[in-house]
This record gives sequence, C-alpha cells and structure tokens, in this order.
Amino acid sequence: MTIVTNSKVHSFVPVWAPFKGFSLLFDNPGDSYSRLSGFAGLEKMDSRREESALAFYRKLNEITGQMERELIGDYLYCPLPPNSYHVTVWDGINDYNVGRLNEEERAEACRLLQEMPASFHADHKVLQDSGGKPIGMETEPIRFAYDRCEKWNHSSIVALLKPANERSEVALRGLEMKREELNRRFEERFGIVSASKKYRPHVSLGYLANKTIGEQAEDAVLRLNGKLADGMAGTTIRFPGISLYGMTDMETFFRWKKD
Repeated sequence: MTIVTNSKVHSFVPVWAPFKGFSLLFDNPGDSYSRLSGFAGLEKMDSRREESALAFYRKLNEITGQMERELIGDYLYCPLPPNSYHVTVWDGINDYNVGRLNEEERAEACRLLQEMPASFHADHKVLQDSGGKPIGMETEPIRFAYDRCEKWNHSSIVALLKPANERSEVALRGLEMKREELNRRFEERFGIVSASKKYRPHVSLGYLANKTIGEQAEDAVLRLNGKLADGMAGTTIRFPGISLYGMTDMETFFRWKKD
C-alpha cells in the first residue's frame, strides 16, 4: 500500500490535510472572493473560472489538465483546485514552524492556529506589527508572466512567475527589500525567519502525495514546462495589492472582508 508522506495531503482524492497559518498574499484580481461560511467578517479566496482578469490562472489549469491523468496515475499528483490559486508574498507562522518560536511567544501563536479561522481578527497581537497594526506590505500594482515549471523537493509542482514589464521589475525589487525587513523584524520578535530569503513568486499547481514516487516525475515536469511555455505566451496577471490571509488547508485562504 502506498503511503502519503506529504504533510499537506490527507488522501489521494485529494483530501487536504489541515494546515493552519497566516501569510501575506497578492490579492487576486476581479471577482475572486466569496463569504466564508459562519464568519461574517471574513471572505475566502474563490477565483471564478469565468472571470476575465483571471485568464492566466484558467490557462495554467487547462494546460496542466492535459497531463493530469498521467501525473495522477504515475506520480500520485494531487491537483489544487483553480479557485484557490494564489501567489504568496511572505510566509508567516504556520503548523510547520510554530514549534520553533521563542517560548514566550509560542503558546499564544499555537492558540491562534488551533482556533483558526475564529481567531483571525485584526486585534490579535500575533497578527500585529510592533506598532499595533496588522502585519502588511504596500505595493503598487504588479504584473507577472509565466517563467517556468519546477518540481520542488519532490513534493510540489509550481509555476514560477517573472515580472511582465519594467515597472513590475522595479515593484518586485521593492517587495524583495520589504520582505527582508519583515523577516528581520519577525526574527527579532519570534526567533525564526519564517519566509525564505530569496523570493520566488509562484503559483502552486498541486502536490505529490509520496516523495519517493515524486522523485520519478522529472521528465513529466519537463514536458509540462514545454506545454506551459508555449500555451502561456502573451498571457499575464495583474495583482492590485497585498493582504494578510489566514489558511486552514491548502485550498482555504481567507482575509478580512473589504468594503
């Protein structure tokens, strides 16, 4: 019997394992959100397939779908639903790293995660910066294009992005500097660097349920990259801003409801 070794996957359906945390994500453009059931002040990421501003996501999903049967059957690939596609800017505290926090901060952070999404509110001190405001990052709108497809750590398949124009290149460099500063402040407070030093904007397409079997998917990912490079040419996505999001698994991301 094949064993699921990926902590983010519960079973091959796929059913996503609980994975709680918070991160800064780019806000998806267009009609991309719906009410989070039971929580009037929160809205979840719920990208509509028919939304014209999300043609980039739609193409990613359609082209990847051409190889989905092979990826699932041969490599235990678990595709993420396209309504949950997103681009992370900075990773905060989550189930993976909370155990490494300073002892004085750890208990409160653990409670925050355990009680998600009910605990996700703007006045929670773990979600605030030193000035008492919610953790955040400002940016001007930024536009991305497809760069390449990669398999990371034999556990996930991602579509890497690149700035689509010179103005977006400048905006991205500014974000990289802000990420470094946020990492520094976060380490001073919590004792860990929660986000990678090098920023590699990407869309996670899905996860490989078993790492050993995932090692064998190199050729398939190379072929998928060729299909995506051809099919994504000329298609871009423009993100209007950045918000703090909570998550409870790999397809459920939510933010405070915007007016």
